Amino acid sequence: MNSNLNPLESIQEIRTYIKKSSQFLSMSGWSGIWIGSCGLISGFIAIYLVKTTFIPPSKSSSYNVLLYLALITLFLAVIGGIYFSIRKVIRKGEKLINHVFKRMFINFSIPLFTGGMASIALINYNCTILIPSATLIFYGLSLFTVSRDTLDEVRIVGILEIMLGILSTFFITYSLIFWIIGFGVLHIIYGIILWKKYD
Repeated sequence: MNSNLNPLESIQEIRTYIKKSSQFLSMSGWSGIWIGSCGLISGFIAIYLVKTTFIPPSKSSSYNVLLYLALITLFLAVIGGIYFSIRKVIRKGEKLINHVFKRMFINFSIPLFTGGMASIALINYNCTILIPSATLIFYGLSLFTVSRDTLDEVRIVGILEIMLGILSTFFITYSLIFWIIGFGVLHIIYGIILWKKYD
């Protein structure tokens, strides 16, 4: 800490240090834009695959294609998101892996893993029509859970994802539309806001 600062500046510097040491603040706006773009493209491909019904079929070759599409989208989204975050951390000269990141990773993974298991159960009982709703809700819960360890905007996105998931359960015919809004449009808007505000 700089000893030449006046008491008010010293307090502000201490608060900044505490915030940096207790929160993960190196999230990149480009990560959100990348993830949203992957979700948007994947969602429109999914709609094309299931024609005009907007309902994932329970047992068909189209369902297998949708499953592979989801896995590819997840892989690309995660790889791109990690890349842009690492790039920002390196640029800022900070450590990527620290106690805050580890805590955030665990808190994020638990609801997400639970949602994955719930989705597998839905597949097992041929209730694939509910998977877009389930993934939105559990992903939103994951974001809301880690929001205390990172940026305030993450909490807002988490709440919006949960709300879209709940709406999707009541308007099931348009579940893929809600999925596209949640994983595509919302992430792109969130990414742009982060990019303008923090990057």
